[in-house]
Order: sequence, then C-alpha cells, then structure tokens
Amino acid sequence: MTNTGRSRGLVSSITDLEEALTRIVRIISTNRSKSNREQRITKASVIRAYIDAMSSITLDYEEIPNEKEIVRRLLEALTSQD
Repeated sequence: MTNTGRSRGLVSSITDLEEALTRIVRIISTNRSKSNREQRITKASVIRAYIDAMSSITLDYEEIPNEKEIVRRLLEALTSQD
C-alpha cells in the first residue's frame, strides 16, 4: 500500500489496525521539528483525535447495516465539507 496517510479500505484485523496506527504515529513523529515535539504522540492520541474529529461531523446514523457503510458515510461527510 502506498504511504498516503489515508487507508484504502477497512482494516481487516486487530494486527492490521495496530500496524496502521503504528504507521500513522511514525509518520507524525518523523514529520515534526524538534521545536514542535511538546507532546508525545501515541496510538491512543491518534484514536482520540479521530474520535474528536469524527464527533464534530454531521453524519446520518440511520439504518447503518455494517462497518463498510459507516466508512462510506464518513468519507462522504468529509468530502462534502470541503
């Protein structure tokens, strides 16, 4: 998978999830200057940030049959806010 910082699909296992989070933390950490390292960024930091960001998006929560549909609706909501 190309390192675009954005997942191409659903994470299929806990191992995939942990690898994705590790990759995101590594990308963030390596792209910060020393003067911008006041807080350690962890996997938990990334998860909290995602939850905070997603909580602020208006999303249709009616009749969601599966995780794939949640992802589709989130992506749709994110692209419509541009």
